[in-house]
This record gives sequence, C-alpha cells and structure tokens, in this order.
Amino acid sequence: MNKMPEYSTLEYLKNDKELQKEYIKELLNEYFMDNNAEIFLASLKSLILLNGTISDFAKKTGINRTYFYKLFRNEISPEFLTIMTIIKNLGFNINFDLQVA
Repeated sequence: MNKMPEYSTLEYLKNDKELQKEYIKELLNEYFMDNNAEIFLASLKSLILLNGTISDFAKKTGINRTYFYKLFRNEISPEFLTIMTIIKNLGFNINFDLQVA
C-alpha cells in the first residue's frame, strides 16, 4: 500500500514571502473572528522558526527570549504592540481595511 507523503505547511511557506504574507493576513482574520490566541501564536511561532531560532528572533526584536517561550506555551497573553512587533520583524506590515456593515 502506498502511503501519502506528510504535508508540511512550513515547507510550503519556507521560500515564498508572498504566501507567508497571505498566511499572516488569514491568521489575523481568524484571530479577530474567534479570538483563538493559541492557534494564532502557534502559527506565528512556525513562521519565526522558518528563519532561525526563537533566541535569534528575540535578539532581533529586542523582546526577552523568556517572554517568547512563555507566550508560545500560552502562559501569558500578548499585547497588541507585541503582535505588531513580531509581524514587523518577520518582514511584514499590517494594513487594515474598512469593513462595511
């Protein structure tokens, strides 16, 4: 019996910044809709690890490495400014669109 190869989101995103950008946009949309910080943060962690280690990223952002570990273990909740800092240091900007009700 042939086994299907495992699918890895990380491998798929690894060398495609445009796809990473769309991934972050979708993560933010989902987060704003359902407030599931655990999934959102796990996904951000995956994007961080595409480019190195948590320690390297902590140095780059100026945010304490221990803070990141607590954040990704869901021991603390991130502030909006922290999320913005993470996304900015991943190389992306956030733009908001007006939602017409």
